[in-house]
Amino acid sequence: MPTTTSLCLVRHGETDWNASGLTQGSTDIPLNDTGRRQASETGTLLAEDSWDALVASPLARARETAEIIGRYTGLSDITLDPRLVERSFGLAEGMNADERKQAFPDKIIPGAEAWDAVRARALAAIETIRGEYAGKRVIVVSHGGAILNILAEVTGDALGPGKLVLENAGASLIEHDGEWRLRWWNLTLKKWSEPWGYVKQEAK
Repeated sequence: MPTTTSLCLVRHGETDWNASGLTQGSTDIPLNDTGRRQASETGTLLAEDSWDALVASPLARARETAEIIGRYTGLSDITLDPRLVERSFGLAEGMNADERKQAFPDKIIPGAEAWDAVRARALAAIETIRGEYAGKRVIVVSHGGAILNILAEVTGDALGPGKLVLENAGASLIEHDGEWRLRWWNLTLKKWSEPWGYVKQEAK
């Protein structure tokens, strides 16, 4: 029988730039207090299961989210993978949506990373993790753009950029037993407490 490897993809908690609607990209912005609370809530949720390893983007907001989750799940060692960083939005970083549209009406942003490149490196990262932790359960803390591109690949573009908004500290579970499958997505402790939280239970 194929070995099942499970990866829980977690978006980082909120930052001040998230709260203000500013484009973050590769700019290294730390969590705010709300983001730390969100990370703690997701840590509480994930502590219901057992996990073998913790991997994160090296950007501060993802790394701190991973550190907080690690306190709840008993994982103190964090492997940092730069392929998990957010897409670089070039000259648009620090702008809000209106400013971005006004500055770049054709949506061509100087210095921005191509989405195909984001998907390629994010997929390479999860394949490396799958190889190193075959048959294990791994928490992977990353960013909205990177995670959405992974979900797009796994779901045949049913979910992905423009089709799903990932919540800060939202968790999504993918599994590989010969091919990647999405089990559940965008869960937070609040959602798990709501009636539709049974989705996670049914997916086990």
